[in-house]
This record gives sequence, structure tokens and C-alpha cells, in this order.
Amino acid sequence: MKKTLLIAAVLAGVQWLSAQSNFSGGFRAGLTFATLSGPVESTDSGAELEKMTLSSGFHVGATFNYKLTDNFGVRGELLYSQKGTNYDYDGESFWVFEPLIGTPVYSSGTRRVSLDVTNSYLETPLSVYARFGKIEISGGVNPGILIGSRGFGELTYSGRTVLGTTIAPFTMNLEHQYSKDAFRGTVGTNVENRVIEGRPVQIPLTAGAYYEGADSSEKLYKTFDLGLIGGLSFYLNKSLFLGGRVHYGLSDVTNTQQDYARRAIDNNRSLILREDNDRNLVLYLSLGFSL
Repeated sequence: MKKTLLIAAVLAGVQWLSAQSNFSGGFRAGLTFATLSGPVESTDSGAELEKMTLSSGFHVGATFNYKLTDNFGVRGELLYSQKGTNYDYDGESFWVFEPLIGTPVYSSGTRRVSLDVTNSYLETPLSVYARFGKIEISGGVNPGILIGSRGFGELTYSGRTVLGTTIAPFTMNLEHQYSKDAFRGTVGTNVENRVIEGRPVQIPLTAGAYYEGADSSEKLYKTFDLGLIGGLSFYLNKSLFLGGRVHYGLSDVTNTQQDYARRAIDNNRSLILREDNDRNLVLYLSLGFSL
């Protein structure tokens, strides 16, 4: 009911603005194809261990136009947009086991991860546009507020402990709620019981976002995002259009306290935090109309 009332209010606002002399409103919806751009981990020989590729989502929202001349104007929008990435890791890594009794057990080995991350934003793009016949070009800035963040996938690990004990492969599901999950959090109570170097260890079948992360109040993804946008639209008639837009992120969207290396830990057996810049790169494909 709340969502229905919000949509009705937005549409009513669009219709009211459209009745004003220089104002017009509209609506756009479509697909997003997004990834994160930033440094990736590599082996000593330079082989990449991480890969981030395009994930798909959708966007939907209202547009508000103010005409300056017959060809030029400014536009504000209110959009719900899904961004994110498909994340893969394959290669040398580590694992720290926390036995039910005794000190942690450290190991090195091979990790394989496949994770689909979806970050949902409430965006308020502001742009200028120029329209010539059926063609319109636009550009501006795109601030966004993160309202939801999740990831689903799978992890497999095998290796040896520091003392040389073989760690047979294990696989866990990944169900990440990045804004809600707690440190060492799991999903459900199902575990695989093992004994490693004489100590009982429980390996969860489904792990939360920070099962391996740092014990910090910080969450992985930051609340605010800012990017530059540029777009091109083709009008099928006076109101209906097909459009493409690119978002180039200016903000680092990951918090350093939860952005750590997967390849190795340091000499003090602590996580190595990564102070790199991870930016959103997004392609929007839209179908829309202007009243």
C-alpha cells in the first residue's frame, strides 16, 4: 500500500508539473548493466586472482524537465536503480579456522568464489539536455543513496595448515546482507563438523557477509555514491523514447575496514586492508516518455 501511494504521488507530481508552461514530466524504466572498477589482486607473476564482470538489474523512476529554450533544458530525476557486480576469485588464498576449543588454526591453500552482488540505490540525477529533432544528448551528475545491498554465491576452499595438515575441500553457500550481517555471522545452524589438528571445528554451510571479515562496525559498501552521467536518446515520436546512459563513478564505494586481501594475511596473522578505489560503472538502457 505504501509503495502504491508513493507511485501515485510521484505520477500526480509529474502530471502537475506537465501542466505548467515550461515544465514537463515523464517516466523511464529499463535495464542496468553494472560492475565495479578498481584494482584486483594478483600473484607474484602477475596473474589476476580476481575478476569483476557485468551484473544485470533494472531501474525505474520519474523525470522532471524544465525547458530553457526549444532545444535546451535541465532535468531532474528520482530513480530506483540496481548496481553491483559479478565477483570471481580463483587461486591462492588462506583460511583461519576458529576451533570450539583452543587457538585459531591458520592455513594456506586455494579459494574459488563466485558471487553476484546487487546494490540498490535511490538516485537523483541532475543533468542538462539538448534535443535536435529525434535525437537528445544529456550530461550531468548522479548522486545516490544506498538502500539495499546483498550478494549470493558459493565458496570452495582446500589447503594445508601451518603444521602441514591437509584440509580437504569444503564448500559453503554465500548469502550476504551487507547492511545487516554481523561479524562471524552465519545463515541457519547447519554446519560441517571436522577435527583439525585434534581440535573440533564447525564449518557453516551458509555464511553471511562478514563471516571472514574484520570485527568492525563498518559495512563493506558506503551509503553515498556520486558519478558523472552522459546519455543519448532517440525519440520514436513526440513523447516516447529509447535511451542509453553511462554512469562513471567518482566515489570509492567500499569501506577500507571491510575491504581486505583474499590472497594472504600479514606476518602478524592479521588481515591486509586494501586502500583502493572501487567505483561504480553502469550502463542504463531505458524506455520512457515525456508528457
